[in-house]
Amino acid sequence: MDALAEAQTAQHHGRLDEAIAAYLRAAETAERKVDRDEALYRLSRVYARKGDFKSAIEVCDKLGDDKVVARRTLRGRLDGARYRIRTNTEVERAENDLMDLMEDEPNSAAAQSALRILAVRHVDEVEDKEAGLAWIRDMKSKVLADTLGEPLMGAEAELLIQLDRKDEAKLVLERQVVRYPYPKGRRWDDALWQLADLALEDENPKKAIGYLQQMVDAHEYSFVIASYTRPRMPKAALRIARIYRDDLRDPDKAVKAYENARSEFPRSTILDDALAEEAEIRIARGERDEGCDLYRELMENHEVGSARRRAETRIANECGGAIAARKRDRDEDSEEERED
Repeated sequence: MDALAEAQTAQHHGRLDEAIAAYLRAAETAERKVDRDEALYRLSRVYARKGDFKSAIEVCDKLGDDKVVARRTLRGRLDGARYRIRTNTEVERAENDLMDLMEDEPNSAAAQSALRILAVRHVDEVEDKEAGLAWIRDMKSKVLADTLGEPLMGAEAELLIQLDRKDEAKLVLERQVVRYPYPKGRRWDDALWQLADLALEDENPKKAIGYLQQMVDAHEYSFVIASYTRPRMPKAALRIARIYRDDLRDPDKAVKAYENARSEFPRSTILDDALAEEAEIRIARGERDEGCDLYRELMENHEVGSARRRAETRIANECGGAIAARKRDRDEDSEEERED
């Protein structure tokens, strides 16, 4: 443990040769396998930082060859493949190692990283998108784990959109939503959001609302253990209101949608925008008191932001200084309560 601490200090200060010597000493003297593996893993990182990828690969192979999978075993296998690809040495072996990693431990973080590395090489870095699409579909036939199948479906849909095969992309995204539902599906909300985008491109705002509403409904009725509010959910509620307002020109339904967004996600970052936009609609259709009340609520609860700045202007121009009057009334009520 003393050697490990010495190595960390040397590494932090850029004394890499000293760090290497100390990590080697830590690995040799470690009484527990976990400490030995940690020293070797950090040693491999120092070798890579120094540019000695041959030594880094040797250490990673030593970690990855352990028959008993421990904390750093999978990372050793992953990094060994990464360093081989980076130095353009034994690239075929590196890709095979990454495939083996995904097959052996498909639900691990290392397997997901392996998939990302391979996807960059076979999809992102190739000009032939049809070849990239073929690679993804081949991978889908080989990879059965949910944690890897879902990102492959998302990548397939993205490529199909780039190839202007949007009908096929919709089918893939819809299958993804069904196969990997909330809360299991990590990209479930992203798929629904993308389906809404495609529906709006097709000038079908009602269908877009249907996709977005699935997110809101899942939040409203979810009592599943480990479920939680996804970042897209409140944004979906706000987007529904905006589609009613801008695409369908239906202010009544827009107001109801804004009300739903505010009540369903009362602590969300979309709240100030929902208040401001609902207030604008209400004032535009003659509901001045209701609109001004919404602006007052926004001013009282949100100190900064573009929505607050809009509210300040509208209150000054249309609400007759109601903020000051309301504050005075509250102060008077507080004074009466103190006297009582």
